[in-house]
Amino acid sequence: MSEADLNVIFYTLFLLLGLPISYRYAKFTVTHTGMVLPHFFVSMMLNLCIGSIGIVGWIFFSVKISRAFTIGGIYLGAWIILISLISLLILLLVKRKSMIQRFHYHSPK
Repeated sequence: MSEADLNVIFYTLFLLLGLPISYRYAKFTVTHTGMVLPHFFVSMMLNLCIGSIGIVGWIFFSVKISRAFTIGGIYLGAWIILISLISLLILLLVKRKSMIQRFHYHSPK
């Protein structure tokens, strides 16, 4: 495997890492505060921020190789971020009720 192949793999893994990090943030904060909308928004922005950092890092690396490699990686990153944001939103909406129930179960009475 060449250095470019390894960098594409680590780039993709870094972008995909945003999904579990942002989901765990939303799950933790909603179950402890009970507020859904603000934490879902912050979670999505956290996912977007991790993806943006990954794309900027990709641009710094891939410019040395070729322009087509750089643009292809940016497109790959944008699609991964878009799919990650959509799946995060769907996952949070599906799990919303259980997170709120857990908050009410653990909240002091």
